[in-house]
Amino acid sequence: MSRARARTAAGILAGLAVLGIAGCGSSSDKADSGAGSVTVTHAYGETTVPQVPKRVVALGNQWLDATLSLGVTPVGYIDNVAQVSKSRTAWEPASLSQAKELGNNGLAESIAALNPDLILADGLYADEKIYATFSKIAPTLPALSKAMVTPWQDQMTALGKVLHKENEAAAAVAKVTDRVGALAKKYPGLQGRTFASTWLASPNQLMVLIDPKDGSTTLFTQLGLHIPEQLTKLPNNGGRSQLSPERVDALQADLLLAASSPGLEDTYRHLPGYADLPAVRKHAVAELTTQDIAGINQPTALSLPYLLDKIEPALAAAAA
Repeated sequence: MSRARARTAAGILAGLAVLGIAGCGSSSDKADSGAGSVTVTHAYGETTVPQVPKRVVALGNQWLDATLSLGVTPVGYIDNVAQVSKSRTAWEPASLSQAKELGNNGLAESIAALNPDLILADGLYADEKIYATFSKIAPTLPALSKAMVTPWQDQMTALGKVLHKENEAAAAVAKVTDRVGALAKKYPGLQGRTFASTWLASPNQLMVLIDPKDGSTTLFTQLGLHIPEQLTKLPNNGGRSQLSPERVDALQADLLLAASSPGLEDTYRHLPGYADLPAVRKHAVAELTTQDIAGINQPTALSLPYLLDKIEPALAAAAA
């Protein structure tokens, strides 16, 4: 598989990255001595935001959802999850209808026309060169580091400081963290169990998450789950591996996230060996859409509560 194709496939399992790979990791944020000024450390250095932003542009679902969850409606945005799934996300607040949806072409010019005072750009929209271009328009926060998935908690914390909404950011993080903790307590049988996160991209391509250190595994680790050892040994390309659908029997796990491209749901269910999988026999399968798997694997404070509701029946079955 080509490098470009690998990035696209990995991005869908990790949030449907359509232009490149994103960053993650902890951020080092500090308040400057100037009134209202905040400096954030990120993948390409530091950005100082001199005052509380009033006109925010958010590129990518993670920064977008962080902005919305803090009660701020951007003047312009791109939601890569909505783009690839060709539908608005189920967790999108009504307030987003007030913002201008941007396209991928002529993006810098479109952003400049909005006269922003802060640009937030997930890694799929801003490599170092594009970050430099955006920074000439307005202070820009790109990915916080250079791994595949940004910890949504880090983004919330950093943006809370920049927007001077630190209490609101902490509360949003605590709300989701408490929900995950409550599920772990409700289903103690998940401790030590395994999960497989998959996406049937085409009739001939089954993508599988195999990297235990990938940021998209965090939710499941918090629930007590881990990736089966046999999957971690598959060839690694961006934290994922491409399986032939005939190898679906490799998905020996207690919980199966079975995402499909549109129209392939029935194809997945009828793959040779699917009916014999442990998760299928236990009814511990969460059948997901492209949008769902993106929201799980590129998580946000808005997407996780919705998606936890959707996968809870499968979690209960896996814990039994």
